[in-house]
Amino acid sequence: MSESTLAEDEQELQHLIAELQEQYHRSVPVDNVVQFCVNFFYNKLQQQQQQQHDSDTESTLSSLPPMSTYNLQDRRVSVSAESMTPSRAFMPFSSNKKPKTREQCERIRASVADHFLFRDLDEEQYRDVIDAMVEKRANKDERVIEQGAVGDYFYIVEQGHLDCYIQDRKITHYTAGGSFGELALMYNAPRAATIVATTHDTVLWALDRITFRTILMENTSRRRRLYESFLRDMPLLRSLEPYERHKIADALESVSFQDGDKVLVQGDVGDRFYMIEEGEALVYQDNKKINRLGRAAYFGELALLNDGPRTATVVAHGPLKCATLGKKAFNRLLGPVLDILKRNSQNYIEVISSLPSASIPRNIPLH
Repeated sequence: MSESTLAEDEQELQHLIAELQEQYHRSVPVDNVVQFCVNFFYNKLQQQQQQQHDSDTESTLSSLPPMSTYNLQDRRVSVSAESMTPSRAFMPFSSNKKPKTREQCERIRASVADHFLFRDLDEEQYRDVIDAMVEKRANKDERVIEQGAVGDYFYIVEQGHLDCYIQDRKITHYTAGGSFGELALMYNAPRAATIVATTHDTVLWALDRITFRTILMENTSRRRRLYESFLRDMPLLRSLEPYERHKIADALESVSFQDGDKVLVQGDVGDRFYMIEEGEALVYQDNKKINRLGRAAYFGELALLNDGPRTATVVAHGPLKCATLGKKAFNRLLGPVLDILKRNSQNYIEVISSLPSASIPRNIPLH
């Protein structure tokens, strides 16, 4: 690669980072920084591919066949050749699941729980990451990674002992539960150190960059489609434009509750609404059960209109997973929900008329 090409790539990278930082500062606070960055680059990739398609130009991304025709575990691909459009790149990870015992899964999870690349993953992403890890074995004195070489695997130590060297000087070591090589999940970079196994039959769990990115991208895309379908069914938000639903879908945060957890409490002041992704919830009013909510049901949406007390208590009935967004975040993205509601006069009248009188903000006409 020529120096001019490297300079152009570096300049483009700096522009992207600057734009990412600008969008981040406009959106703070965000619930999940890693997910925010994934969404940013995913949108950029879609825009780039759409432009390439519209201009009918040939490119690697548009000419490659679907990645499902390749073996993801055996490929070695540079960043510039990695097409991460979820609909094309994703293979269901159930077919790529690598057998592990429960104890092994728990050790893997414990090893990455506080790692900056993994701590913001949701439960489903955690399962996909753990399932996708493959076993690697190394003999004594075998080099697992070598300083200066380009790497594409992140490793977790299952058993054994490994030493870490920089310029032939030992700087640290790794034992069961340790991990190394995480930069390989982010980009094609030369290894910063050499890692050598010092015990026989060293066992490692390895995750490659393409698989890691595909998990994040596909789950992001799938959740976005799911959330947008939920939002379309909410009368309060029926007047949203498609791009506005897209913005809200990207901002929604996934939260989990255990059986018996109270999601809302009657009388408390509410500041966010919820949509059920998985599970069921029971609705109580004055300690009397009045409803059962299932997948795609929403509740607490009146918090977007006012700061009044919750009109009911909602309790998880078994494991419950919801998407949620607060009023402040909603207003920051799209402005007051009342202004959106007024775009469609018929829908406005229907929604406002259906609200309990105590929930209608002051100075709002019913007709």
